[in-house]
This record gives sequence, structure tokens and C-alpha cells, in this order.
Amino acid sequence: MAKGAIINTVGRDLEKYRNDTVKKVKDLIGEFASQLEIEAIRDAPNFIQINKEFSKGGLKAEVGVWGDNPMAAYIEFGTGLSAQDILAPYPQWIRDIAMKFYVNGQGTLKGKPYLYNNYLRLMHSFRVELDKILKVKRKS
Repeated sequence: MAKGAIINTVGRDLEKYRNDTVKKVKDLIGEFASQLEIEAIRDAPNFIQINKEFSKGGLKAEVGVWGDNPMAAYIEFGTGLSAQDILAPYPQWIRDIAMKFYVNGQGTLKGKPYLYNNYLRLMHSFRVELDKILKVKRKS
């Protein structure tokens, strides 16, 4: 077999492996997003809208109307003492998101977590499956 033929074969094999891996990762992300959407909708009050959308740029998820109307965030995290209790076990990056909606800490709305609690719960199994696809060994 000529040298060029071997290089071409290896190149094709590597490209096929890359394409297969990318497809598996995209499928896993889609499954994760769908499961998160199902769990969040199940736990959210029925007036909260949760929409996921796939595009060329990837996955975009939209929860409620967080821009000018922070009600979805207040329902998720609560206000005042409820927010403190709900956010206590969450990682700092989620607390930072919640603080964008902080007003004065005196609110009395009891929160009903529906999105971030499910995200954190589902993320472990997502990472396990992703590691299987990428053949990564992580330290526990």
C-alpha cells in the first residue's frame, strides 16, 4: 500500500470518528435538555413558560420572561428569607444569578425551585454519559 493511501485512510477514519463523537455529544445534550425541560415543567407553576430551541449556534433555553419581568426568578428563588434558604446549598454561580434580582432582602414570596435544582440533579448523570462518549476518566 502506498504511503499516500495510508495517510488518506487514517485521515478518513479520524474524520469519521470526530463526526460520530460530535453527533453523540449533540444527541446527549438534546436528551439532557429535554429531560431538564420535562422536570422543570413538572415542578414549575403552570404560568411559567419553559422553552428550548435548537439552532445552528446550539441550544437556547428560555425560562419565563426574565428580562423586564423578574417573576420567573422570584418564583424559582423566592425573596427574603425564602431566597436565603433556597440558595444556601447552591453553587456560587447560581447565587450570582439570583443576586441580579435582589432588591432589599425584605420580600416574603416563598420560592418554588423548578429549574436550577433539576439542572444540578441531572448534571451528574449528564457528565457520566459525556465522559463515556469522550472516554474520559475523572477523579471523584
